[in-house]
Amino acid sequence: MVTKKRRTRKRKTSSKFSIQAFFVKNGQLRRRNTVLFVIGVVLLCAVALRWQNNHQPIANNSTNAQTVLYEQRSTWLNSLVPYAQQLQRQYGVLASISLAQAALESNWNGSQLSQQYHNFYGIKASPGQKSVVLPTKEFIKGTWVTINAPFKVYDNTQGSMLDHALLLVRGTGENHQRYNQVLKAPDYITAANALYQAGYATDPGYAQKLIKIIEMYHLNRFDR
Repeated sequence: MVTKKRRTRKRKTSSKFSIQAFFVKNGQLRRRNTVLFVIGVVLLCAVALRWQNNHQPIANNSTNAQTVLYEQRSTWLNSLVPYAQQLQRQYGVLASISLAQAALESNWNGSQLSQQYHNFYGIKASPGQKSVVLPTKEFIKGTWVTINAPFKVYDNTQGSMLDHALLLVRGTGENHQRYNQVLKAPDYITAANALYQAGYATDPGYAQKLIKIIEMYHLNRFDR
């Protein structure tokens, strides 16, 4: 008699990953796998947090720095407002123009001329006046050149602001009416353009720079 061999079927093992099987076996918690999983989650969170710290704060720090700079400049401008308004009442020079020119000409009180010699407007000295010779840039024949020029020295900020107002009122030795259009200007835009046209500065973008400062810091609200 020929005996038939019994075929034994092999059970197919499931290839699908089971989350429950990963953590539980035979009703018991698989501690090793659980610990590894927790460590993996913690590491993943740490990597995500580090990435966030390395990327997002760049924009935030830049924004914060700009905010701080804006507030510092506003505080400095506000310290000049009372006297600028007094000069406007006395001589008709718009306070916004006085403030914007002080900011632009002194590089926001960062120049050597303003910090050491209280000259906030780049006013040149006449023969016999107290002065200091410093390098300055002039736009001559379409090109920026550096020259040495004598600048007036003042004892304080108010002395510089007053002299600026008197310059606009009295003009220069060769033309006493030189800045009349600045004084007659009904608004800061007209006054800024009149300053450039009268030759206060050689920079072709001078008027627009003044206007930008006035509008950015809302200086025209101080005009009366």
